[in-house]
Amino acid sequence: MTRAINGTYRGTTTGERREQRRRRLLDAALDIVGTQGLSALTVRGVCELAKVGPRFFYEAFPDLDALAAALLDEVQGEALDSARTAMTDTQGTPEEKIRAGVAALIIAVTDDPRRANIAFAQAYGSEALMRRRFEGMREVAQVIIDQTRVILELPEGEDTALNALAQLITGGAAELILVWINGGLKVERPVLISIVEDFVVAMVDRLPGMAEQLD
Repeated sequence: MTRAINGTYRGTTTGERREQRRRRLLDAALDIVGTQGLSALTVRGVCELAKVGPRFFYEAFPDLDALAAALLDEVQGEALDSARTAMTDTQGTPEEKIRAGVAALIIAVTDDPRRANIAFAQAYGSEALMRRRFEGMREVAQVIIDQTRVILELPEGEDTALNALAQLITGGAAELILVWINGGLKVERPVLISIVEDFVVAMVDRLPGMAEQLD
């Protein structure tokens, strides 16, 4: 078997093989962290599960923290994309758009218990993941701000009330979902989604009153 001059081997380029190895490492990390916890993640274990040599692990990630952070980024990013798409695609009232976005985000994160565990629970065991979780929550808050502006046709610019609203929604919803994952809220997922939807809608309805208080 010969290797082509351009780096192609068995139909794949060097870059493609590198990306495939990175993907296998992320999938293996999802399985390990999502089922056994962050403390179970080791270079040897993730390499064995991904069928990737340690040399290639360090080609993809500088250390385990970077691998875990990339995994969390992926989980959070895909959930946010689902929420944005749902709100954009939903034809109807502002409330219907908000409910669609909330439902899509929660479903995206909780459809796979491993992803839910990583997004809401495992971050507490790592300073690096906590920083990424906070960054992710700020991104969620910004999506809430942006979408609320569009849905309610609010002007651009600094808006203290809207910023406060977004932070309250993000923090409150995240903690409620965490409680639910840990068994502290014994309801089925559709009920959880309905609770969060009602909370977000009620908070958005309160925006004019909040704005008056802060003027």
